[in-house]
Amino acid sequence: MTELMGRIDCRGIDAFAELVVDAWRNDRRVFVFGNGGSASTASHHACDLLKTAAVDGQRRLNAFSLVDNVGIGTAIGNDLDYGDTFAYLLETYAKPGDLAVAISGSGNSPNVLRACAWARENGVKVIALTGFAGGKLKDLADLHINVPSDNYGYIEDLHLAIGHMVAQILKSRVTAEANTTCGS
Repeated sequence: MTELMGRIDCRGIDAFAELVVDAWRNDRRVFVFGNGGSASTASHHACDLLKTAAVDGQRRLNAFSLVDNVGIGTAIGNDLDYGDTFAYLLETYAKPGDLAVAISGSGNSPNVLRACAWARENGVKVIALTGFAGGKLKDLADLHINVPSDNYGYIEDLHLAIGHMVAQILKSRVTAEANTTCGS
């Protein structure tokens, strides 16, 4: 795990954090999604970006997990097409300038790819967290952070750690800006 951590591009994590900070500053939304273990990671990322990064007295980041409403996800999958589960929600909620954070171990999940293609076509920046070699998702991303492994456990653990780092950076930046505004 230590060797693998050293192979992740830290500049990509910094760029991810900067995009999230910019979304906070400009009152943009951040939508996070993935399948299976990556769905759990997406839910965790959204929670940390909203709650863990919150600073008392400051506006919170509008962060949403697209995987947490089982009813709508299964309705879209059943009534329309499973491949539309995330694109449908982005089409409903996202606006140009928002962020779509796609998490996929393989980088080849059809519903994730379809959502990212829609996002790119509609002015929503795509941040992709992948494993393996990045799959097709790396080509749809404005920012691609890869965990170069074929072990899903390591990939998912490091995707979660990246989310924690970004949330902590957001919190520190919001705190610093609040202190500057207060004249401290």
